[in-house]
Amino acid sequence: MSADHSHDHDHHGHKHGPDCGHNHDVVYNKVVKANHKVAAVLLRNAKTIELTFDERQEVPHDVKATDGSTLICHLHDTVEVGDKLVSNTNEWAIVAAAQEELFEVARGQKGFEEFLHVAGLNFWPAQLNDTGARVVASHECMHMLEHFELKFSTLTAPMLEIVAPELKHQDCCDHDHGHAHSHEHKHGPDCGHDH
Repeated sequence: MSADHSHDHDHHGHKHGPDCGHNHDVVYNKVVKANHKVAAVLLRNAKTIELTFDERQEVPHDVKATDGSTLICHLHDTVEVGDKLVSNTNEWAIVAAAQEELFEVARGQKGFEEFLHVAGLNFWPAQLNDTGARVVASHECMHMLEHFELKFSTLTAPMLEIVAPELKHQDCCDHDHGHAHSHEHKHGPDCGHDH
């Protein structure tokens, strides 16, 4: 049986018995949050696992580490970049962000704020930056971008911090950036809403 055991064992509903074909001697089942100080010596042999945003919300059972090995994870918590996983045998793994497909939407386009609002309501992972927003690519997201007639580009990059658009306006800082008027939502004939 080759190391990359192709998933031909799925037909029995993934029962975890002694014969499920996984090595269950080492199971990563604890999360140590990123802001928690960990002695460097413990992390000396830590593996690195790169997870997409979705995988960090629900860590898969089999996770490939960057060294090519597969780690068995039984975790019920979401994890963030920089979190450490600890196995029952006290081995460590560090969570990193995997490259994934993102849509980059330039700000300043009509409909940009509305789109961010929709993204926030749908809990789509969005990351705001100086030029606009990056959103994890999905079909729903693409339809919404087209609906708002927003121009966007596709790129492959890690999705790091998620910034909920709603939270960003009020308390990002105490001085006014001159965009405070943008969400007063004046309704004129060209506000872009269907009246």
